[in-house]
Amino acid sequence: MLNEIEKALKELDSNIYYGMSTHDELSNWDYIVFNRKKMKPSSKNLLGFTDYYSITIVRENYIPEGFELKVIEEIEKNTKLKIANNEYMYNYVIKPNTNIVVELLTIDFIMAKKRVEN
Repeated sequence: MLNEIEKALKELDSNIYYGMSTHDELSNWDYIVFNRKKMKPSSKNLLGFTDYYSITIVRENYIPEGFELKVIEEIEKNTKLKIANNEYMYNYVIKPNTNIVVELLTIDFIMAKKRVEN
């Protein structure tokens, strides 16, 4: 799944990172980070699980309008993931040693899977 996510995101941005980015203040902070978030039993009888993945869009100044929808569409079209039914908040940080505002949006995706029987 991780390779599928990376491939889909590379259709939208060439700066894709898994887990986290270690950009310094001299680098351009326009990139996307994706990661596994959690795995949760999906039923009372524990026959299945739901995997959670997160994709964080990071942009200096602001995320272009509609870009987040392109990310959702690309992920849902090219992987088995579906957007999680969550509320998504934009966050803001100041790029270290600059006066540049960085806008971030983390979007969660889910995928159900069955328990592997031995």
